[in-house]
Amino acid sequence: MLELRTGLSLVAVLLGASWGRAAAAQPAAAREAGAGGEAVAGEESGGAELEAYRDLSRPPGTAARVVSTVAMGKGIRFNNPYRLQTQLGDTAESLSLTAGYLDFGAAFALGPADGVQHGAALRFSIATGGVPQESLTPSYFVAYRGFRRALGYGRLGAAILIEPDVNVGGELAVGLGYFLLAGVALSGEIVGDLFYGAATYDAAYTVYPVVSAQLGLLIDHELLP
Repeated sequence: MLELRTGLSLVAVLLGASWGRAAAAQPAAAREAGAGGEAVAGEESGGAELEAYRDLSRPPGTAARVVSTVAMGKGIRFNNPYRLQTQLGDTAESLSLTAGYLDFGAAFALGPADGVQHGAALRFSIATGGVPQESLTPSYFVAYRGFRRALGYGRLGAAILIEPDVNVGGELAVGLGYFLLAGVALSGEIVGDLFYGAATYDAAYTVYPVVSAQLGLLIDHELLP
């Protein structure tokens, strides 16, 4: 009987020791599991932050700009061999005024959104008085919107007279738009044209330089990358 009690006591002691070791091991395992979870979460958070940094540090892509304009203008002709009624001087070399005109235009450009953009433009002009006259001007177009409310631009191309007589000249223009709204601006433009005309008694080849000024509205639409 004594031996049985001694055996049961020994078994109880062994079971208690085993239970104590298991209980001590459980918190350690839990701590290890928690540390592993925190490490995984930290790695995921660090990866997301790194990806966000890469997105922010990535160079901006190419943006597009679509510009449309409507304006009214009037010019000064620097040669008047036919003594037009709007002559401002007494000789053929004196200044004269051109008829007023309406100008409609559209342009498209590509480049960095905050830098210089290059593209093409097309203008159509029609006289509002005097002899019927229309011109079409395809040209190279460059634009820069470096200020919040201003867009500077320039054009260089060929001015094609459609009426009254077909003729081709060169055109150079610079303009500035000041934005009243996000995409609507007041625009001003200085335009220089050079045409060759028919011979006269004074010259075998007549040259007609014309400088015009025009004011109107500009609508700018940006297509960001």
